Amino acid sequence: MYKRENGVSLLILSITVVVLMIIAGVAINSGMQSVKKAELESLKTNMLMLKAKGREYVENANFHYGTGQLTDEQKTEIKNTYLKGTKFEEDLSSYTTLKENDEAYQLSPEDMSEIGLNELKETSNEYVVIYNIENENVDVIYLPGYIYENNVYYTLSSIEEAGI
Repeated sequence: MYKRENGVSLLILSITVVVLMIIAGVAINSGMQSVKKAELESLKTNMLMLKAKGREYVENANFHYGTGQLTDEQKTEIKNTYLKGTKFEEDLSSYTTLKENDEAYQLSPEDMSEIGLNELKETSNEYVVIYNIENENVDVIYLPGYIYENNVYYTLSSIEEAGI
């Protein structure tokens, strides 16, 4: 007669390992989704803060444009006074379509600090603000882009339009 041994059989041990691997896989996937969502929310918050501050700059510049006829030199002086950043001269066609009177500016670390976004000082070169004084529009471009479901979103408006 066989003597029954107490202990864990190889089959039970294998089933336990498989169940633990499934639980770990679900937990890791859920954790990665939470991190990705937190990154998106942080990016959107930063871009919204830049847009709000940019809107303030555009409104101040537009106020000083007034209703009178200004020379190009006067317009340039107002832009230099009220719009933050330095003119961004690179081609932005792969990021967004610029409209008439849109002007792109890249913010410096000092500009970021002045706005209150000290945590973006190190990455200030990744953001470009599109000002349109005449239409009082502002958009923000995040140059590295945000990847979501195999699509790359560069502008705050495109992220908002996609509903992500």
